[in-house]
Amino acid sequence: MATERQTFYTPEEYLAMEREAQEKSEYYSGQVYAMADDSPEHNLIGANVLGALVPKLRGGGRRCFPSDQRVRVTETGLYTSTPM
Repeated sequence: MATERQTFYTPEEYLAMEREAQEKSEYYSGQVYAMADDSPEHNLIGANVLGALVPKLRGGGRRCFPSDQRVRVTETGLYTSTPM
């Protein structure tokens, strides 16, 4: 039985690939994972959540982004786009 060889990437390699990529992906522990495209329903839910959060966060030193904002979770090393 043939085994598939996995490729591991550094965070710098992943970020360089992301600058050129047409599709969204996440990075975790050297692996790159494809993310699903957004549907109109998904975007509507995100817009509603954002609309409810922004007034609550205003003036509190927190920020909320609608989508496509690349973030890094320092504790885990995960790189991802905001989940909206």
